[in-house]
Amino acid sequence: MSDDFNFDLSSIQSGGATGMDAFFASEPEVVSPVGEAKVVAKPEPIKIGSLKQLEGFTRVSGETLVNKSTNDLWAIKKDGNDFFIERLFQDDGQPLKG
Repeated sequence: MSDDFNFDLSSIQSGGATGMDAFFASEPEVVSPVGEAKVVAKPEPIKIGSLKQLEGFTRVSGETLVNKSTNDLWAIKKDGNDFFIERLFQDDGQPLKG
């Protein structure tokens, strides 16, 4: 057999903990203890800089948009001279569907 391949891995070091345990430790909001409901944070409104950002939506009323790909309902609001959109959610954190 040829010695062209050296499979000695002793010189490889990891940058710390890896794997699922390290992921859950760094992202605790992904998991919740058994029996506890996961609290879903409401995302921040998205500022609209151009009409191109709204190409994925259908306007169904003066203040409501429907996302074409997910069928989720979004609200469009004006604050001063700026427009914002935000996804609409049910009380349990699930997105409202159009």
